[in-house]
Amino acid sequence: MNYKSYGDLSEDIAASLFKVHGKDYDLVVGIPRSGIIPASMVALGLHLDMMGLPDFIDNQPLKTRLRRKEEKPPGAAWDAKKVLFVDDSVITGKTAQEARSAIPENCPCIIDTLAIYADPDGKQHVDFHFYTLESPCAFQWNLFTPAILSQSCVDIDGVLCVDPTDLQNDDGEQYIAFLNNAELLFLPAGRIGCLVTNRLEKYRSQTEQWLKQQGIDYERLVMLDLPSKEERQRQGIHSTHKGLFYKNSDYTFFIESATRQAASIAKISGKAVYCCEDNRVYTASDKISAKKGSHSYTKRLLSASKRKILSSFPSPLKTALRERWKPKKA
Repeated sequence: MNYKSYGDLSEDIAASLFKVHGKDYDLVVGIPRSGIIPASMVALGLHLDMMGLPDFIDNQPLKTRLRRKEEKPPGAAWDAKKVLFVDDSVITGKTAQEARSAIPENCPCIIDTLAIYADPDGKQHVDFHFYTLESPCAFQWNLFTPAILSQSCVDIDGVLCVDPTDLQNDDGEQYIAFLNNAELLFLPAGRIGCLVTNRLEKYRSQTEQWLKQQGIDYERLVMLDLPSKEERQRQGIHSTHKGLFYKNSDYTFFIESATRQAASIAKISGKAVYCCEDNRVYTASDKISAKKGSHSYTKRLLSASKRKILSSFPSPLKTALRERWKPKKA
């Protein structure tokens, strides 16, 4: 699985922009939706105006007029003599062809096409490409789109909603209150193949109700069938539960919240796992370095130690210590 983040995209464009320098372009056009962000980056690098394909088709006026002072910018889209169409990637060339076909016949502009990433068999469909990237591939800006989600297993806490605090995670009334009112983190754009969570089966009704309230659509919800949080911690099968289900399923991608679980799920399943915590895709051969993930692990270890210490104190002292241990704001 070849994965590219927003950071990778920015660095790759900056390193390859020379390929389209000096070509006398007057305007950059982004092919929606995935081409808009790379088109903006390319346009800024070339000191050119940028607009979306629909505005170009309609010959809309230019709004930003980003240009060096000695150059006179075009007033409207079709005043540009030479235009660069930009998309994030090309595989079959269908999107680039559709973009060209949508241009009215009376448009006088010379149009070139650029894909930042091109499949080896897709390079022929564009005029320029910056990097060759073999399929399968995944992009950070497309992870929560229907095409990816329908083939994916997705974690809930830390992905779709915030993680519960130590205080909320009591396996009782406060945890139920959290489940009913969890803050949304990411709203998927389409139907999820399968939600796979370490939430206990006894909390299915609260979980399903929250998902319904948020308008999150999914085919299946897999939960951990254990009686209590204590038993879940005793068995320590957080990654195994997710990894074995993923391994034995037809799903091809997993979106996980925690670094160590992501690496373990990838190893167990032999499939790709994206981790929200460190914005990385793990495969079976990947290992977590001492640098990657260790900080998060240390924080969790300290939190667990604090909880154990607090459990032996009377309530007034617990409250005082919790206040003292709260992280200070900068």
